[in-house]
Amino acid sequence: MTATKEQLRFDGRVVLITGAGRGMGRAHALLFAARGAKVVVSDVGTDLFGSGADAGPAEEVVGAIRAAGGEAVPYLADLSTEEGARGAVRATLNAYGRIDALVHNAGFTLGGMPFEKESLARLDKLLSVNTCAAYALCQEAWPAMQQQRHGRIVIAASTALYGMAGSVPYSTAKASYIGFTRALAAEGAAHGIKVNAVEPAGATRMAENLAESPFRTWFLDTMKPERVSPLVAVLSHERCPVNGEFFIVGGGRVARTLLGETHGWVDADQSPEDALEHLPEVMADARRYFPNAGDSVLKYSALVLGYDMDDSAVAAKPATGSK
Repeated sequence: MTATKEQLRFDGRVVLITGAGRGMGRAHALLFAARGAKVVVSDVGTDLFGSGADAGPAEEVVGAIRAAGGEAVPYLADLSTEEGARGAVRATLNAYGRIDALVHNAGFTLGGMPFEKESLARLDKLLSVNTCAAYALCQEAWPAMQQQRHGRIVIAASTALYGMAGSVPYSTAKASYIGFTRALAAEGAAHGIKVNAVEPAGATRMAENLAESPFRTWFLDTMKPERVSPLVAVLSHERCPVNGEFFIVGGGRVARTLLGETHGWVDADQSPEDALEHLPEVMADARRYFPNAGDSVLKYSALVLGYDMDDSAVAAKPATGSK
């Protein structure tokens, strides 16, 4: 018999969720509210390509939460402006006096385009709702979370951060979350703040343009938005055990994304010809290492000094083949 698990609750907690009027954000809002959280439903109500405004989606979600006995308020300003993004946090503090978790889920697509036809304007638009909005939201929430000695931030990135042909601006915007999330996580650790990111897959509006096919049917049936929400809830909870991590999540699967280094090769006197010759050694991934920024420098120093290094400390023996 499976033991009954203690339910993760958010009673007395306040959660701000952006892009919460539809899709995954809506699913997150409903789950948090069902678990006792007071929810700020932030959604300006743009179309799939980031244009227009419609209060309906946010107000519908707030209505659904209230009808179920929960507490929620809408926030309708445009997060792609600094005032709109900072205003979301201010509205949360004004409504409920605190902010325990921030889930930045808002985003849109501009469609694919060959790189030679792209423009800085399209890049700027995607950066505004991703990187810039996340920066302003988190910075505005930071003092309150520091004072509470508690905070959780979850950023919705994308597998596009691996690099996706035909979507250079989108990939660039989502990849910016790597440094942002890990730097904030390192800085927040001393204050009880944890920052993580998800790369979600869900059958949202972005999937509606898929051509009719068995894959489309499978995707819509399997990648339901609400299957992303459980992990988002864990990362937003006071019992969250991780910090500075990225997770693939969708359709019931959860996997960790790793940012790492190979063991590499060291020769302080190398020539271009040497570097070319040793590239296979550099590319070999039999020994991998998953550092933060400081650890990367430490590993290099250890190798230069002739020591081996595992994932946690410098070993007591010289590295084989080190100079």
